[in-house]
Amino acid sequence: MTEKIDINIRVATIEDAQGILNALKQNLIEIKDVDEISKKQRKELEKAGFLRKEVDIEYYKILIEDPNTEIYVAKNNTRTIIGFASIHKKKYNIVKVRDVIGNLSFENERTKDLLLNEEIEFAYLDQVSILPEYKRKGVGTIIFQEALLKLDAPVVAFIVEKPLFNKASVYWHEHNGFTFEAISDGEYKGKSFKFLIYVNWNSTN
Repeated sequence: MTEKIDINIRVATIEDAQGILNALKQNLIEIKDVDEISKKQRKELEKAGFLRKEVDIEYYKILIEDPNTEIYVAKNNTRTIIGFASIHKKKYNIVKVRDVIGNLSFENERTKDLLLNEEIEFAYLDQVSILPEYKRKGVGTIIFQEALLKLDAPVVAFIVEKPLFNKASVYWHEHNGFTFEAISDGEYKGKSFKFLIYVNWNSTN
């Protein structure tokens, strides 16, 4: 039986920045370490999921204070942050997402329009991170569903396939209404990547 968790979801305040960073670090695999990990560790990371964006606390403070970017946090009954999701809606962030898109392979014209036509808006789901002891208990889903209620545009997410396949992220996104829509090449911190692009078209559209 799945343990029932008493959690509270809300938009982060500046006081939450450290707790958000702590949740990030629990699942972070630094890019410089990708070539060093063993086959066993690779399989564990693929199965458990991981984050690749190495940022500091100032990064989250800026996002929290940005009215067009929202970080949703989940807290337990001791008010400890057990997970978060960050969603970008500001235009320059969306343009930035479009700028990192390399060679694209689309599933359909609707997706091509969404990703390349700057007249079409979308939200970008950047990070979802849950403390290991709370994983597979529905916490990430609860956070995302709360965020989805306040969005009136499709939500785009990038999932790493190479150099290390984030299979757990694929399963999570598919469970939360995302569909595979495109493939893109890209680069991050000097390392070549292959991304799977997933879209939640959002039932309000």
